[in-house]
Amino acid sequence: MIDSSYSENPCLRQTLKLQELLASLAASDCEFVVIGSSALALQGWDVTPSDLDLFTYNSEVDRIRSLLDVGQDKAAWIEDGEARRVECETRLGPVDIYLDVSGDLTFDRVEKESVVIVFGREGHSVKVGSLAHVRDMRAAVGRTPVPVDSIPPAHKNETPHVIAIDGPAGAGKSTVTRALARHLGFTYLDTGAMYRSVTLAVLEQRADPDDHGEIARIADGVEIGFRGGKVYLGDRDVTAAIRSPNVTEATPHIAAFPEVRSAMVKRQRQLFTEGAYVAEGRDMGTVVAPDAPLKIYLTASPEERARRRSLETGEPVTEVLMAIEERDELDSGRKLSALKAAEDAVVIDTTGRSIDEVVEELAGLARDRGIV
Repeated sequence: MIDSSYSENPCLRQTLKLQELLASLAASDCEFVVIGSSALALQGWDVTPSDLDLFTYNSEVDRIRSLLDVGQDKAAWIEDGEARRVECETRLGPVDIYLDVSGDLTFDRVEKESVVIVFGREGHSVKVGSLAHVRDMRAAVGRTPVPVDSIPPAHKNETPHVIAIDGPAGAGKSTVTRALARHLGFTYLDTGAMYRSVTLAVLEQRADPDDHGEIARIADGVEIGFRGGKVYLGDRDVTAAIRSPNVTEATPHIAAFPEVRSAMVKRQRQLFTEGAYVAEGRDMGTVVAPDAPLKIYLTASPEERARRRSLETGEPVTEVLMAIEERDELDSGRKLSALKAAEDAVVIDTTGRSIDEVVEELAGLARDRGIV
């Protein structure tokens, strides 16, 4: 339960501890969607919500009020334009529970069109309304489309111009990332090609593949770039060379060096300051680009991922499924570049969905955040 006792000091009553409130609500089985300026805050906007706005069914109000431990004396029913809501006071700040917003903006519609956002160090998640939902809701109560002092994620100072896509093996990251880059006219950052390029440089310089100092020197010195769908080492097109059998064989060994990993992260961050990228990996949003204006965690059911991988490799689905489950456990538990969703990442489940559907949704999110 959340203690509803609060100070009579008006200044203290206005303080909203958004993530603490949502952590308790997210752990429940109540049906709700976060809307309003609190939805923008969860999606990375520079905005300070004065209250937590929830949208739900009439039948859920008492359950949510009980979870918040809000008695009748701390709740008020409000009619505001087309909207109807219950205003609740809690120790962690005000909560507005909307039952009706407008004729077009029904809970069923908002819930269906919402996205799942990860928040907090514990990795809680909630359903959050889109920018269009926020605008419709604010219009229904006679407010400006967005708070006047709010700043979209991509418009913050020193924000890298990148869409960061993470997720487990077989979720469709590479396919979606390439397709989204083409759709938006961005550059696809092929992180695997970067490690292959370092390996090519190591082989061409005939360096000792076990000499940490020499490998670190080469990794720090290479200039890797992406132009016109091709990979460059300095001014040389190495798109074909990095796919040669000897590079393919040696890359896992070279890529495992922490010095190489550190050099590639540094180069990736530099690239993000030079152009617009869509980049994928397993820690792109958590480590490489934690300030990215849009972080995506792409996933799918293990069975779906195994089916896709089986179609690619021809291996039996049951064997692929076992390998995927082992890989998930390994990736999630590793100390370096562990697989997990970044805070404020949007979780997209691709199970049963086409590439075009997923790309269109991601493009819409990019537009909402001012990236395009």
